Amino acid sequence: SRLMSKLKSWRWEQHKHCHFSAILYICIFIFKLFKWNECMQNYTNGSLSHILERMFLHVTGISISSLVVDKQPPQVIKTQSKFSTTVRYLLGEKLAPGKPVVLKAQIINEIQARSLGSVPGDNVGELINNTAILEHNTVSKSTCATFRNMSIKKIKRADRKGSESVTEEKFAILFSTEISITGCESPYGIQMISLPVVVIVHGSQDNNALATIIWDCAFSEPDRVPFVVPERVPWRLMYNTLNSKFTSEVQTQHNLDTYNQHFLAQKIFDKSDFADDLSNMMVSWAQFNKEVLPGRPFTFWQWFEGVMELTKKHLKTYWSEGLIFGFIGKQHLHLILKDRPNGTFLLRFSDSEIGGITIAYVSATENGGQKIQNIQPFTKRDLEIRSLGDRIRDISHITYLYPDFPKHEVFKKFYSAEPQPSPVGGYIPVSLQTRVGT
Repeated sequence: SRLMSKLKSWRWEQHKHCHFSAILYICIFIFKLFKWNECMQNYTNGSLSHILERMFLHVTGISISSLVVDKQPPQVIKTQSKFSTTVRYLLGEKLAPGKPVVLKAQIINEIQARSLGSVPGDNVGELINNTAILEHNTVSKSTCATFRNMSIKKIKRADRKGSESVTEEKFAILFSTEISITGCESPYGIQMISLPVVVIVHGSQDNNALATIIWDCAFSEPDRVPFVVPERVPWRLMYNTLNSKFTSEVQTQHNLDTYNQHFLAQKIFDKSDFADDLSNMMVSWAQFNKEVLPGRPFTFWQWFEGVMELTKKHLKTYWSEGLIFGFIGKQHLHLILKDRPNGTFLLRFSDSEIGGITIAYVSATENGGQKIQNIQPFTKRDLEIRSLGDRIRDISHITYLYPDFPKHEVFKKFYSAEPQPSPVGGYIPVSLQTRVGT
């Protein structure tokens, strides 16, 4: 029971974090148990019969439960796209010699996943290259079957309820085979399913499918009925998930801070009061990725994912060095900039469009007062044409990064070298510059 608990725990960690470090411990424990079983078989003392019977039940249970998905398939799979996955049998050295063990993979829906012992023959999808042979590696002492160039040719979807979309429907890949263990009289039928997957037919569905997977991985409970998830979760758990996803995707150690957290909460709950503590409010799946944000044509997740992609591709170093304030509402923006000198600016993610970063700065009014202005957001396309550092250099009336860092000291290393005359043909160089309208 201790081993089965450890194996179950490992699978749960794999679901949450793709964690594999406990697998060696499990293998060692299994082989110790089998060795003990072999030794006990040599005794004929009747008083040991009940021990042997219990041992046999344990060995049977372990034999059936020792098939694990070592390398999970991608959890968002596009039809006709190739992918691979690896299944490991932890008792590989105990397999009886003879004909090769062939594993078969098939795609199953949520209803079939709930009745694994009697999965009906009705196929819900067609998998290409869905068989693989268990092969033992004498160096690593692992026994694995690798499914290469697998693809989903077609998928049969269930009838959808209400507003449910195709990107909310979860499937899994079922691996099954029959194995014979040395010292055991009868072969065992064994099976294991992958983590949930969402099947899409077009790249435009990827964003929404990923939202389904994130919600599933972050908020599902151990030993759940496949693939049940809560409809609502506390905001603090939602925020921890967003922060983990952001830092993982951007590959940075710089976390979202409390100001970012509060603005994200205001965004998803449509709250404007900066002072409210929203950490214990419940956020629903619909608020996360079904309902569009007020006055916007996109959902919260679509907006957040757009910022994440922009940062990963164009702003990683800026973010990692703390040069981007990030998620901040206009109310808070005015609060921290209102007493700063003219030319003070900060970098914030746009809340009006997907994947944009804007410069908010303090400028003088005609009557000698101050106002805070926001420059039109720079998108991925804009930053591909001219980097953020060069654009900051171009704008002469922004001078100090909040709170009081001279911009040329902070951003100098991001500036591109001035173009030089071409050595061939003597052409005069040209360059693009950012100009802010008045």
